[in-house]
Amino acid sequence: MRVFVTGATGFIGSAVVQELLGAGHEVLGLARSDASAERLAALGVAVHRGELTDPDSLAAGARACDGVIHTAFIHDFAQYEANGETDRLALEAMAAALDRSGKPLVSTSGMTANTPGRRAPSRTSPT
Repeated sequence: MRVFVTGATGFIGSAVVQELLGAGHEVLGLARSDASAERLAALGVAVHRGELTDPDSLAAGARACDGVIHTAFIHDFAQYEANGETDRLALEAMAAALDRSGKPLVSTSGMTANTPGRRAPSRTSPT
């Protein structure tokens, strides 16, 4: 199976890539930088240059594969709302590219939260 992985060099994505390769799958990894492309190529991963802000490129990567695992997210928390919208549009583009194909789309997500009644972690080091 050929799988398109976004965030292929990230914390979650790199583990997903290793699992896929270990199971004998072919991986097409999204890379936005030369350094990421080089890391993927060194692992034997086919490189798809692009980024989350380019829905057409994401759709092309999705169509070129038998399935998609989306692990990428722009971790600029000063722009969290905008990055959430970018992520939504990226998912929509890949889902539309796979529509009626029977190909799977898996997406990871996370969240930050401050639980009521619990003290938030300190942002300063103890003195």
